[in-house]
Amino acid sequence: MAHLVFPDGLAAEQKLLSAVNAKHTADGSNSILIVYLNQNKIDLDKAELVATQVVNMDASRVLLHNQSCNYTQLRDLNFDPVISRMKGEVQFLKSIYKTNPRELVNWNINVEGAGKIVYPAHFEDLNATAAGFFAKHLSYPAGTSPLQAYLTQNSIDIVADNAALATATTFHDKSKAAAARAESLTQQRNILWHPYIAQLKGIGNFLLKFYGVNTKGPGNYGYIVDNSVAKPKMVVSKIMILSKITLKGLVLGGTVTNNGLEDAHLYKGKTTSGNPIIISPGAKYTIPKGYSVITISNPSNTNQAVIKALRLGQSK
Repeated sequence: MAHLVFPDGLAAEQKLLSAVNAKHTADGSNSILIVYLNQNKIDLDKAELVATQVVNMDASRVLLHNQSCNYTQLRDLNFDPVISRMKGEVQFLKSIYKTNPRELVNWNINVEGAGKIVYPAHFEDLNATAAGFFAKHLSYPAGTSPLQAYLTQNSIDIVADNAALATATTFHDKSKAAAARAESLTQQRNILWHPYIAQLKGIGNFLLKFYGVNTKGPGNYGYIVDNSVAKPKMVVSKIMILSKITLKGLVLGGTVTNNGLEDAHLYKGKTTSGNPIIISPGAKYTIPKGYSVITISNPSNTNQAVIKALRLGQSK
């Protein structure tokens, strides 16, 4: 049974809206959509104005998202070296307190069991751990801290490292603020745009019923009709670090979404030859003609990739 493959993603949705309105306008008084639009109180010209507004909102959202990522990178540039040095300092103290490793608790270090050191996973908690650790060292009169010999031997300036923590915190706060504004814009965009997506879907289903077996009819309005027996569905695939996966049965006009934390590289066909199409985190790529088989590679050496794609049946 024929069914519509509705586009996924603002750019593709706006393109479809423009195509529908252009066809409707060109047909004039002969447009088969007149009765349907009037009955459902749909104004395609207004919808296009809203689409432009939504696109501008989304551009601001993307900018804020990128700013958040940049601030996070700046945070980590300041934070990660300090934490790496701190862990070496903690191990030095542990060797001093080897008969009583729980003495490290007084240095704001979490010690479990007989002496296992456990560091927090999240920035705020790990930052607080480091700040408390440095405060303990700085509480000793100059030159008397048990840590001083290690710091001197390794040319470590804890005052500078403590200042780097403050800088990292500033960038972290800026990252969170930008991310929050981006999320707010996402919600505003969705509230404004989702009713018009519903209108586009309604128009498409009306055209599909109107034209019946003539599936080229809806295509004249920009809709994609799939005649496959198997109904396409979204399939989530995970790609290990520095690995790749080949996906078959991709639906023309469907999308590939990067649900991971880093860029994913998309190639046409079963190999990774040529220049990739880079899909950033959260971005969607609309499948063009000739891309029913693609290969996705994960260039990250730290995170697995997560890809969601509209595919036919159980295509491997």
